[in-house]
Amino acid sequence: MRLFRAPRRFLVVFLMAAASVSVPGSRAFAKTAVLGPVAFEVPEDFANVAGPPQSLHEDTSGITVEASELPLQALQEFKGPEFLEFLASRGYTNAPYPKDGLKRSAPHTYVQADAKGKLGPESRFLLVLGGKDRAAIITAYVPKSQLANGHASRAAIEAILSSASVIPASAAKP
Repeated sequence: MRLFRAPRRFLVVFLMAAASVSVPGSRAFAKTAVLGPVAFEVPEDFANVAGPPQSLHEDTSGITVEASELPLQALQEFKGPEFLEFLASRGYTNAPYPKDGLKRSAPHTYVQADAKGKLGPESRFLLVLGGKDRAAIITAYVPKSQLANGHASRAAIEAILSSASVIPASAAKP
């Protein structure tokens, strides 16, 4: 008994077309990018931007990601109310530790904050993480207008941050 009466060719074309439809917030990672001490999985259209600081940027969403090495003790120092106070002293506002933050097994600190950027108000996502012998801070930021119009999403930024890992110093390029 045939469940589908449609010709197979039509069914194959339909399935291929359905597979190419993109769902907002779901992004396929196409490449591994390295910024300083950190490796990320990012969509193919993220491009390296010469620094300082060196960064990755996606024109369509407005998302920019930067990473900088920190002393290893930053994993212990960059948390708690003192870290939020430090961010406030640097112009960050509304900086909570999200209750539904990143799902990572290794020790880390994750903060979302508002700040004034070159193009106006921004949302910033800060992640402090470490590896065997190094630590890093990653800042992803996007104009609030890009979040409001749907060109960028918290889920897309958090997917990039979730993929971040610190490269061991012995494996880093000189």
